[in-house]
Amino acid sequence: MPCSYVKLQDGTVAIVKHAPAGKPRCKFCPHRFRWDGRTHTATLLCDFEIGRTLGGEPITCDAKICVKCAKTVGTNRHFCPRHSRVTDFPPVMPDWVVMPKPK
Repeated sequence: MPCSYVKLQDGTVAIVKHAPAGKPRCKFCPHRFRWDGRTHTATLLCDFEIGRTLGGEPITCDAKICVKCAKTVGTNRHFCPRHSRVTDFPPVMPDWVVMPKPK
């Protein structure tokens, strides 16, 4: 187990043991828990636009997905399985597109 040294406010040092950081897992992969213990590592994030900030910046889904579950919809743009079913939207949505509310 890896250890970290944390300096407290009074100047003393505490040694903290923690679990090693694991690989990010795909949120939608049907093979998340395989019999051999291997999982698909999530190397991509969903780029589906779910809204905009007050400043106009896009807010994306950002679900962690693996290469097998991702649907490529453009250059360096990927959708998760939940948003890959939405096929009638262009890769970059204009401001006039109104997103349906989830049920």
